[in-house]
Amino acid sequence: MTAWTPKLTNVKGTNGTGEYVEANGVVTFTAQIVAKKETNAATKDGFGLTLPKAVKAGVRYVFNLSLDGRDADSGVWIGEAQIYAGSDGSKLDRLRVTGTANGAAVENVGFLYGESEGAKEGEIITVTGSYPTA
Repeated sequence: MTAWTPKLTNVKGTNGTGEYVEANGVVTFTAQIVAKKETNAATKDGFGLTLPKAVKAGVRYVFNLSLDGRDADSGVWIGEAQIYAGSDGSKLDRLRVTGTANGAAVENVGFLYGESEGAKEGEIITVTGSYPTA
């Protein structure tokens, strides 16, 4: 496994930890971001995430995402991390989880409690998946 530091995008930046393996032209990765402070996305599009290696441009990929609300919301949400077909392949464009509004529609992740509102521990975003390298 090779280490890299994933960063949230569409925000000033929060470091995380990550590991990936590259073999036979395929990258398999796990990225984890722990938000220890209250963090907001810069726009309504929500957070994205850097990747260990570039993905082929113009291809859409969807990866597994989990958001552990820790003691801020006391729950775990699952969702998807997406790269859109129009993307340059350098990062995930959206982190999305199933929300409680609109019939449990998938919603952009744009706010992390961190230690705000009485929480004692940060929230954890974990993204896993595989993709062919560019």
